[in-house]
Amino acid sequence: MSMLEKYRVREVMTRGVVTVNFTSSIGEAISAMVENDVTAVVVVNSDGETMGVISSVDIMRNLAGKSVEEAAGMTAEDVMTPHTISISPESGLEEAARVMLEKNIHRLVITQEKPFGSLPVPVGILSATDLVKLYDLELSRHERHQAPE
Repeated sequence: MSMLEKYRVREVMTRGVVTVNFTSSIGEAISAMVENDVTAVVVVNSDGETMGVISSVDIMRNLAGKSVEEAAGMTAEDVMTPHTISISPESGLEEAARVMLEKNIHRLVITQEKPFGSLPVPVGILSATDLVKLYDLELSRHERHQAPE
């Protein structure tokens, strides 16, 4: 059994999500990232439904070469990556890791489905760093069990 097979996303994900409205200024999105010490925020509509993600790389890519005036006129919607890859909290970590590797992404938005016809609502984030921490935990446990007495 692989180290990830015995875990569900909900057991490892970071609960709660820092969100900004798609109409928020890019300055508000950046402030939310800095104040919450996160490298990405989820962009939502007025119903709290997931519309996209803004990562620190998105900020750098979109603001490079812009004047303060140009940047001040941008919204979260202008900068976000609109097609987020999301996964259910009940999914296995092995599946989540596979999706991250296949799509070459560093984080998955963890979503809860709403009634038919609605977009999913973000409930957490699973990052590559979360998986690295789990590998560290599993390997440390193994080493403790293997240590001579």
